Amino acid sequence: MDDKKALINDIKELWKSANLTEFDIAPELLDYLELKDLEELKSKILNSLTTLTDEQKEWLKRFKKG
Repeated sequence: MDDKKALINDIKELWKSANLTEFDIAPELLDYLELKDLEELKSKILNSLTTLTDEQKEWLKRFKKG
């Protein structure tokens, strides 16, 4: 559950940096969300941003194959 909360916080920060309306996910819905789903959402947000920070680039490197 802590991993999910950390990803949600990362997503919220990315969302805010893109000047999008703040959102919240009800805690009971976290039980239904898979880590994979949250990672995909974070990845999609990162891909939609034109400029990545060094921290975001480092985060993405974790998923590089090879």
